[in-house]
Amino acid sequence: MKVVLKGKRPKAKVKTGGMFLPFRCNFALMKQISAIFILLFGCLSAFAQDIQTLRSSLMQYQFNALPLNPAYAGRMDATTFDAFYYGNFSSGQQLSRSAMVSLHGRGGAERQLGWGGVMQFYSQNAFNELNIHPTFSRILPMGNGNLSMGATLGISYFDVNEAIQATLNNSFMAVDGGLGVFWHNQRSFIGLSAPSVFEMPIQKQDPGNGGILRSRSYNLHTGSLFRLNDELYLKPALLLRRALVYQLPEDDAVTDYNLWSADVHASVFIEGNYLIGLMAGYSKPADGFFEQTRLGVSATLLFNNFRLGYAVQYNNQRNIAVSLPATHTLSVGYDFTEDPEAGRRVF
Repeated sequence: MKVVLKGKRPKAKVKTGGMFLPFRCNFALMKQISAIFILLFGCLSAFAQDIQTLRSSLMQYQFNALPLNPAYAGRMDATTFDAFYYGNFSSGQQLSRSAMVSLHGRGGAERQLGWGGVMQFYSQNAFNELNIHPTFSRILPMGNGNLSMGATLGISYFDVNEAIQATLNNSFMAVDGGLGVFWHNQRSFIGLSAPSVFEMPIQKQDPGNGGILRSRSYNLHTGSLFRLNDELYLKPALLLRRALVYQLPEDDAVTDYNLWSADVHASVFIEGNYLIGLMAGYSKPADGFFEQTRLGVSATLLFNNFRLGYAVQYNNQRNIAVSLPATHTLSVGYDFTEDPEAGRRVF
């Protein structure tokens, strides 16, 4: 079965194989001013914790779920390259930003072995982080699709800014690994993953009493494709996540901030060449106080093997009226295939 996106171009056969913190204060009473400063401090602390769970967006996974699920490696029978920038165009030190590149494809006997890798750079006010994660998968053909089982084992380097994070006296490294399973056919996909089952610090010295907050997530990622008419196809996707927050290099549990989140991304293919999407998300910590909502929009141009995308996302802290600056996602991707019209990506 092949899905065909019709449009002005020749019919394209498609196969899946893919703080500034605004606040109001009343200057009439010094008591209210003091209360606002206390609230602001609490907001900044909450944001430092939330940053680990908002390091990426569902919108960046619409053509490349490899950073989310190691079993995605080799989904297409072609080598695939993707690059992303995710962050804020702001000089504020408390804001975060990340850049990522990934490469994956197939090999081995009967081309049923997936290989790949993800390299990501992440920066926040207290530290910089570099991750390198080789990834492998085993692809099992089934009657109505392919089932993949994948694993990753990588290393991360943390460059700590001691002037800001004074309680963490040195930079250090960590080894981490994850697992995943991914099923797809030409119209649908579903994946379960734990990309960071464990994380073990190495080369650490006197860590002091402070550390870097991390989130260990368990993900359910699914989506499908529906024909609306000859020129429009709807592609909804859903990401459910359970995150357990802990601290490095001590690896102490921070149980009062474990959270779950849900994100929905509904996109529409237009004439097979453009993809426009809307995203909405919600996160709820275990303590129930610093709830978050997310809204975003994405646009992607598909041109033969090449794709170019942009997305903007707005995050808000509920209950304390904190609005974070817009987060932007810039993406570019390329599939090394000799038949781009037969391999037009939908996920």
